[in-house]
Amino acid sequence: MADAHDIQSWLNGDRLRSKKIRELYPLIGLIVGLLFLYILIGYQSVKQQHRLTDTKKEMLDAKFRYMTVSAQLTNTTRQSQILEALQANGSELKENRVPPVKIYE
Repeated sequence: MADAHDIQSWLNGDRLRSKKIRELYPLIGLIVGLLFLYILIGYQSVKQQHRLTDTKKEMLDAKFRYMTVSAQLTNTTRQSQILEALQANGSELKENRVPPVKIYE
């Protein structure tokens, strides 16, 4: 069991002022500094991962929006859809059922 005097010297700070401990102050400072950097870099990497995940989600959303708009555009520009729209608007334009003829000179 530890001596009561020994515990008391740690609690009141006498041990921290000893020569052996004072020689370790730079090493303790270095360890604390490296620990701080380790924690800081960990937080930065987690933050970077969150940004990367958010960017991937945005890209996926943009891809699906593009595919939806592209499908709608393809559907609305079909000949049958254009004819239906013209007839719905009361246009007198009709579909040409005669194939084009090539004229040779």
